[in-house]
Amino acid sequence: METDLQHIGQRLQQLRREHGLTLQELAGHCGFSTGYLSQIETGTAVPSLTALQVIAADLGVEVADFFPEEHRHGTRLIRAADRHEFRLEQGSGEVYAVLAGQVADRAFSALYARHLPANGGSERPFRHLGEEFSLILSGTLELTIEGETYELGPGDWIHYSSHPSHSAHVTSEEPVEALWLLTPGVV
Repeated sequence: METDLQHIGQRLQQLRREHGLTLQELAGHCGFSTGYLSQIETGTAVPSLTALQVIAADLGVEVADFFPEEHRHGTRLIRAADRHEFRLEQGSGEVYAVLAGQVADRAFSALYARHLPANGGSERPFRHLGEEFSLILSGTLELTIEGETYELGPGDWIHYSSHPSHSAHVTSEEPVEALWLLTPGVV
């Protein structure tokens, strides 16, 4: 099952108002433009997970607060057929499923990602606090971290600080499927 995340904007607006902030005030705190935040709220733009993490931190909430409420306590079992997949933007080359991270007091998030050739991967460099671990299940992915490039194929894994600038690019003709572990937990 796949859904888009257009509801993020509505939730952002609700959280911003609950905190008594204007768009200008939130923009000043998180470093994004007022126009970009307005586009998120109206559903014409959907933030990356990294941008959402920055906005959540400035609002004093967790990124999980932007997603539909699921069981966040105790044990969580999801069957492959019931996996909830989503795209950050309609028609984007990246499809995600949250595998772990929606339980109380989580220390990390685990995501399944399918990056499509030609438009899959985070071409725009990101940087954020924490660590990332990725295990490539299929396809090949070029990961650039602080100017150094790593070519990853099936069975390869990489673990790195996510504070330095990093980006990813699909280099295979078939989609890349990967397991991503992120700290701190983002979803």
